[in-house]
Order: sequence, then C-alpha cells, then structure tokens
Amino acid sequence: MRLVAFLKEVLVELRKVVTPTRKELIRYTLVVLVFVVFMMLFVSGLDLVFGSFVGWMFGDLPLFGLV
Repeated sequence: MRLVAFLKEVLVELRKVVTPTRKELIRYTLVVLVFVVFMMLFVSGLDLVFGSFVGWMFGDLPLFGLV
C-alpha cells in the first residue's frame, strides 16, 4: 500500500519537472564548466603554494624556486 502511494507521489512530482530550453541548457553547461576550471586552477594554486612551503620547510626545495 505504501509503495503505491509513493509511486503516485513520484508521478505527481514528475509532472512538475520543466525541461530547459536548448539555450538554457548551453548556458548552464558553460557555467558549470567555467566553475570547474576555476576550481581546478584554485586547487592547483593552493597545491603549488603549500607544496613549495613544505618543501622549503624541510629543506628539499627553495621557496617557489626563488633561491
């Protein structure tokens, strides 16, 4: 009985779903791709900074290759 009620509620909710237009879909895709590229660059930058700092602290590498 609960399964039938659940499936009816699922169908009611699925009727509310709106499919984006092609223009919206392209825009949303570009926003996601730009965000992912930005986050990749941000995390890579943090990795470079912290990696250089740790290398400098333990005497393996000069800080940012400056010395």
